[in-house]
Amino acid sequence: MKKKFTPKQILIMLLGIIIISTAEQVQAQNLQENPQMAPRTSFMMIPAVSLGGTYDMQFIADLATDCDNSVFYVDIQIRAASAATTFRLADQNYRFNYDESLLANPRIEQELAISGLMQHNDGTVSLYGGHTLIGTLGPTVSYNVELMGGDGYLVDANWVSIGRLAFDVLDANACIDLLWNDESTFPPTYVGEINNGVLGKADGVSFMTFSACMSELCPADLCPNEMDLPGMIAAGTYVVKINIQSDGTVASGTDVILKAGNSIIFNSNFIIEPQANFSAEIEGCTDGN
Repeated sequence: MKKKFTPKQILIMLLGIIIISTAEQVQAQNLQENPQMAPRTSFMMIPAVSLGGTYDMQFIADLATDCDNSVFYVDIQIRAASAATTFRLADQNYRFNYDESLLANPRIEQELAISGLMQHNDGTVSLYGGHTLIGTLGPTVSYNVELMGGDGYLVDANWVSIGRLAFDVLDANACIDLLWNDESTFPPTYVGEINNGVLGKADGVSFMTFSACMSELCPADLCPNEMDLPGMIAAGTYVVKINIQSDGTVASGTDVILKAGNSIIFNSNFIIEPQANFSAEIEGCTDGN
């Protein structure tokens, strides 16, 4: 029989997440002021009893990776390891390692499919707390989600995206490896399961390592959004998707062509010297062209 929640019950759960969210904000501020207080693991209590669910984990590099500003985005995804071992998702600690010489400043860019108050197709309801990185230390990321109430999201054999992380890229030529901490590596990835109100754990089966080079994610023929041309502008054709602006100089005897999809702005110090060959066109580019 489908379990339904009354408006009063839903309101109580919403009030609960507001209280938790406020506490998390206070804790985050305290950690900024006193980083030595950062825990090595999250605050979640971890039931150790397996309830029969199994799962796989993977990373997906998001297509919105910001090559212009050297920001790398990656999604955390989970699925049941088989159609016979589906389970309802409780508390979660997703833990993995990255190379601090290549990436920096891990942060949550967006909560994805598992977020807030969720009303499921089978009539059940779940309430998840705000995603946090509490317990992240050095090269080890701990991405945490807590089930505040309800039945839990049903994880089946289809991939579901938990959340999106952003990293600053320190080396434009970097080849990035993200390595999961499985259940045998400290601190381990933990995925909680809830079954008719009983809390336990699901068992990890496959933890898929992520490997990619920035040259693949940001190929050389990627068309930039914008461009600024100061100083002496070298001969050539400059093409962008949106906007070019310049306060530079096109020297005598130089051939320069500017092309932009939206606008070309010449600031007050922009100069075209005599005998220079110069043109500007509203005609942008697309990636790969």
